[in-house]
Formats: sequence, C-alpha cells, structure tokens
Amino acid sequence: MPSRPAQPPTRIFVARHGQTISNREGLFCGHSETPLTEAGRAQAVALAARLREVPIHAAYASDFSRARDTAAAVLEGRAVPLVEDAALRELHYGEWEMEKERAIARRYPQQFRLMRAEDPAWRPPGGEDVQAVRARTYGALRAIARRHPHQTTLIVSHGTAINCMLSALLGMPASHTFRFAVDNCGLSEVSVRGGRLCLSLLNDTSHLQGIGRR
Repeated sequence: MPSRPAQPPTRIFVARHGQTISNREGLFCGHSETPLTEAGRAQAVALAARLREVPIHAAYASDFSRARDTAAAVLEGRAVPLVEDAALRELHYGEWEMEKERAIARRYPQQFRLMRAEDPAWRPPGGEDVQAVRARTYGALRAIARRHPHQTTLIVSHGTAINCMLSALLGMPASHTFRFAVDNCGLSEVSVRGGRLCLSLLNDTSHLQGIGRR
C-alpha cells in the first residue's frame, strides 16, 4: 500500500509592528493609536521581503492601525484577507497611555518600581496586568493554531503582547515575561511538533539590516 504524502507543517509567524511615533518618542502606547514612522514603514517593507517566498494561507493582526498597516505590507499582492483580532492588542496602560517614562516614574513611583522589577503585582492604574495579557494573547495563538492546521499563518501584534504570548508558550513565570527582546518588525516562528506548540525562531531581525531608526 503506498504511503500517504506527508502533510505540510503548521507554521505561525509572529511579528511586531514597525516603529511608530510613540516608539520613537518613548511613550507608553497600549490601546492608543499611533502611526508608523518612515523607518517603521521601511521595516514593514523589509519584513515583507523576508517573507516573500513563504506561502501565507491566513493572516491576523491586532485591530490597531500600526499592526494592520504592517500586516498589509506583508500581504500586498497576496489574495489573503487580514483578520483583525482584539485579543492580539497591546497591554492597556490605562492612565499611563501616551506618557513618557520619566513622568510616570515621578507620578507613580511604586507602580513604576514594580514594573521595572517585573513584579506580577504590577498594573498601571486603569490598565491591564501582565497575567491578563498572557492569557488573552496565548489563547489567541492556540486558537489560531487550531484553526489552521498544516498551514502557514501570519500574526502581527505588539511588543509587550508578544513578550506575553511567547513567554506563556514557553512556560516562563510572569516574573520573567520580559527576558527576551521583541524588536519592531522582529520575526518569530511557532510550529506544531508532536501536537505541541514550539518556538522555533525568536526575534529574527536580519532582514532589518541597514534600516535606521529615524
């Protein structure tokens, strides 16, 4: 009896959006809108070039424009609809939204110290804690993997959101959520091996060489 052809692997590419004005100005920008900079648009184009030869069957992004616009650059010329998923949103910074770190450190010294210490008790006033973001982003990742077996999927999200998603995938405690970098348009890959989600690439930025942060 002839053997059945091997099924293609389940691959999920996870990318952060390109640089934004709030990134450049050092502002907390969770659920606020902020456009891509010129450098951010160039990063998105470079990400698209990095994935040009990769077949993409489905694509998801946070419903904020910086994620949507980055995903749109990758999907240009492809007949792949972009699905907006609010579960892929950035951490909501509440009263810290669109504020600089120096101002926050002065006005909220205790909560700022907790954030810097990666204390799971940290929560910006009126915002979300890390555990909540880990639960919703990792839940979204698992749902997408179930929805697209043996396909290649693109996810475009945000820095802290991706830290939360992938640290939860790796079983890291909440106190170690930020122990790896997630750069603008950095590319990670999750695959399914033996029925488990596995991280096979983390924050690849090789496609961004020569793109300055303007």
